[in-house]
Amino acid sequence: MKRIITLAALLLLAVTLLTGFGGCGRKTVLANLTPHELFELGKEKYDNRRYIDAQQHFQAIVYNYPGESIVDTAQYYLALSYFGAKEYELAQVEFNRLVLNYPSSVYFEHAIFMKAVSFFEGTPRHYGLDQTDVETAIKQFEDFIIDYPEAEKVDEARQYLLVARTRLAKKYFNSAVVYNRMGAYKAAEKYYQKVIDDYTDTEFAPRATFYIAEMAYKQRRYDDASKGYEGFVAVFLEHELADEARRRAAEAAYKAGEKAFDRGDFATARERFESFVRNYPQHKKVDKAEEILHQIDQLAPVDGKGEDANS
Repeated sequence: MKRIITLAALLLLAVTLLTGFGGCGRKTVLANLTPHELFELGKEKYDNRRYIDAQQHFQAIVYNYPGESIVDTAQYYLALSYFGAKEYELAQVEFNRLVLNYPSSVYFEHAIFMKAVSFFEGTPRHYGLDQTDVETAIKQFEDFIIDYPEAEKVDEARQYLLVARTRLAKKYFNSAVVYNRMGAYKAAEKYYQKVIDDYTDTEFAPRATFYIAEMAYKQRRYDDASKGYEGFVAVFLEHELADEARRRAAEAAYKAGEKAFDRGDFATARERFESFVRNYPQHKKVDKAEEILHQIDQLAPVDGKGEDANS
């Protein structure tokens, strides 16, 4: 038994010594490598997704050989290594360091683009969580597209920009939906309108336009609702909600006439029903609208000038 324990202890000691010497040897090797050798080893590790090991090699170049021609390339790949490891805050710092310290680098524009990407990727995916860094990324993508319109990454920047803007649009749109369900219509309209005004290029802009009209209809503001639905159809002719908007526009137009008639405002009622018959001649309520128009003519006949005789 003693012999077995002794052999095990000797094996453990041998492994410990080998590990220790291996570690010391590695440090010695790194210290003695040229910048180009360090870069080649670092790039190999980066290509194999060994990002932490790659960082050590690129850092050795950046910190120990600041005057070397390869230093900006090492700085770029150091930032990429942090990005690959999903350490996005550190990636932002390192890309920004390249932008500040190496403005003539061939990686300068890429670094500006990747700094924006790092802000975007470092933000929580769910729109309901803090999206401050997405707002920062949007501003940086917009600046990049304006400042470097011929850059290789411009198209990719536009794609990121749309995704980022869509995420914020979804955030505001869903806030509007919550307020709408609560009956807080002014707050809901404020957020819907923000989506329409600030995020026109996203999929949520047409929906916000439709739901503003829906809120007006729900509040019996039929004139506003009809105009809203008609405006939706005019702008978003091919949208999946276009047919529904057409149907709702006709309903709202009829309801506007009916509401005016019920309150005894025959002049307005006549105008609304005539417009309804003219704009929706195939609607199933046209006969009913013409019947009400006949009643209005009896209750408030029009003189030769088109005015109600008793007005």
